[in-house]
Formats: sequence, C-alpha cells, structure tokens
Amino acid sequence: MKIQEMMQKLQFEELSPIQKEVIQNFKDSRHIVGLAPTGTGKTHAYLFPLLENIKRTPNIVEAVILVPTNELVMQVQKMLEETDDTVIFKAYYGAQDMQREAQRLQNSQPNIVITTPSKLIDLVIHKNALNIKHLTYFILDEADMMFDEDFMSLIDPVLANQDIDKFLLFSASITKVMEPFIAKYFGQHIFIDTTKESKLNIEHYLLNVRDNRLESLMDIIQRINPYLSIIFVSKNEDIQTVYDYLFERNVNVVSFQSSLGVKQRRRILEDIHKLKYQYVVSSDLLARGVDFKASHIIHYDLPYKIEFFLHRSGRTGRMGDTGEVYTLYNEDDQKTIDKLRNKGIDFTAITLTKDGFIKVKRKSKTYDKQIAQAIKKIPKPKRVSPGYKKKHQAKVQQAIKKVKKGRYRDAHLRKSRQSKGQ
Repeated sequence: MKIQEMMQKLQFEELSPIQKEVIQNFKDSRHIVGLAPTGTGKTHAYLFPLLENIKRTPNIVEAVILVPTNELVMQVQKMLEETDDTVIFKAYYGAQDMQREAQRLQNSQPNIVITTPSKLIDLVIHKNALNIKHLTYFILDEADMMFDEDFMSLIDPVLANQDIDKFLLFSASITKVMEPFIAKYFGQHIFIDTTKESKLNIEHYLLNVRDNRLESLMDIIQRINPYLSIIFVSKNEDIQTVYDYLFERNVNVVSFQSSLGVKQRRRILEDIHKLKYQYVVSSDLLARGVDFKASHIIHYDLPYKIEFFLHRSGRTGRMGDTGEVYTLYNEDDQKTIDKLRNKGIDFTAITLTKDGFIKVKRKSKTYDKQIAQAIKKIPKPKRVSPGYKKKHQAKVQQAIKKVKKGRYRDAHLRKSRQSKGQ
C-alpha cells in the first residue's frame, strides 16, 4: 500500500514536519535519528514508509519496533492495524503467555514485531524463538524513556552479529545515556530535528498553592469543563489520595497507575478513548506516547525530572489542537518554575475569584539609577583571586543596603520636618 493510500484511509490531510522529513529520507542508506515534540506524529513518521517498503517475505522478520511500555506496544499495534491490516505482525507485551508465544514462533515468524526491550530479550536470547537474522529495520520509538544505564548491556547481545540495514530512533529529547548507543550503531546518520517547527499550541497557567494542594486542585476543577483532563501526580502513593478526594466529591474520575494489571490498564485506556471519564489521575506512565486527545492538563505537583513537565504538557495541544495546562506550585517549586521559564515555558500566573480565574500582573523590576551608580563605584581588583565573585557580590549587597538605608533616613527626616512645620 502506498503512503498516499494510507493517508486517505486515515483521513490525513497533510503530514507533520517529522513525518515529511522521515519519509523523504527513509530510502537513504544512512540511519535516522528523529527528534520531535510529543504529539507531532512520530509513530506514523516511521509506520508510513515502513509499511510501503517492507518486502513482506513469508516467515521472515523484517522489522522490530521497540517501545518502552506495554501501553505503547498496544497503541502502536492499534495504529498499525488501522493503517494497513494486510501485513503480518505480532505484538508482545505483559500478561501474555510467552512460552506459548515462543512455541507459535517455531511454526511461523511475523514480518513486523512490536514489543518492549524485556520481551525482545526474552524471545531472542532466553527462548531463542524469534529469528531476527534477516532483520532490515530496527526502530526505537520514545527512546529517551527506554534508555537507562542497563539498556546498552541488555540490548547488545540481541543486536550482536546482526547485519541490520537501517536503524531508526525517535525521541522527544536526546539524553546523555542515549549517546553511546547512537555512536555505536548509527555512525554517520541523518539527524532530523523538528522541535522548533512543531510548536504546540498550549496556554500555561500557574496557580500558587496557599494552604491545601487538594483544595487548590478542586478550585481548578470547579472552574474548567474539559472533555478530558489528565491530572499528573509525581508520587505513586499520592495517586490514590487524589483519586479518593475527587471521587468523594462526585468528580467523574479514574486512576491510572503501574500497580494495576496490564489487562486492567488496557480496559481503562479503552474507556478513556471513549471519553467515559472526564478526569484521569495518573503517574508519569501516561506522560509519553499514549495517543489520545486531552483538552486540559493539571500538574498536581512538579515531576522529579524537568523534561517530564514537557512530556506531561504535550498530552494536550496535539496535532494542531489547542490546550490548557495548569500547574500547582508553592515556594519550594520556584527554582523549577524558573528553569522551565528559561526553557521557554511562558507561564501566566492566575488567582481565583468567584467568577473564575484572573491573571496576576507580574511586577516589573524598574531600573534604579542610584543603585546602579553605587555598584559601578565598587573598585575592581587588578587580579581576580579565588572567591572573587562571592566577595564582589557581598560588596554589591552592601552598596544596595547603604543606598536604601540612606533613602529611609532621608524619608524619616522629611516626615519629621513636616510634622514640626505643622
């Protein structure tokens, strides 16, 4: 099936930047590293050209698609079926009887395999059931979620002595632990970065938690009416607390977390797609890859890793849609908020009223000529010694204090003279 036919089948009017670039470069002999934000169509970026170009030789595994979670295996499986249901493929994820699957592979090998690293290692190394000796394409999707310190040592035996024609890696970011793998297997590759071209249409709102975080969360919920909102919670032990609090207040909510079984999570995901729930309380398990449209994202708290803020927020404003993101924070979170601002997050501070939210005007720091002149007068040392910056900063603070103290004294004298004149 040609790409144009697949697009018509899926009612795609146009391709996203990452899709265009990958399709144009797919037949190039070099490997591909694709960088694009969450929600810009990375999965179809490789599915379209892969399904158009594989030979579909019976009983030969031509492509392996590796993803970090069971949910993503099931999602890519669904997307592949919707794109082209004629190809022979197999998806392997948790809760399957892998011994039975290994026995089935003795009789028949699929053209495409979709799975997680642990399942691939099990089938290739431990059970010696999946034959990847004739593999043409090895695709890593949502790669930055997959890589940790052990990934290389675990995946190397799988790829050892394999003559793979084309590696493709897709991610929202390139981390340091990914670099050795890329250096080893990708060589002089094509690097496609569409992060600047694919800006998500998201409004970011910042709400200061004054007393109780749960009450502040409820304040937001009472003032928005999403068709679907994901409430991200960093600590697994807090997920149940947040869920119970909202459920007791008759909010149409469900919780989604790793402690649930695979089948149960799959059923919940199906219900989410059907918009059975208006709110989903989740860990960062839903922060990446899983493809559904959320109109609102709420950060109940900030994630441990700053990049996950971007991944969470990327659950909305996808593929041309608009979205709203609300972040609850307190004084302890200020450094992280500043870092996010430096990364380009344009927060709008809001406060609550009976009628809804109102924007808080940020106080602009005005230029103080007197203080600037006082700082300018601080002599610079001829030689910069260790600890110079710290000593200089102390002198700056002392100069500022002196100016302010003088202003206070002058103001006090003026007030005293005025009272005497009366």
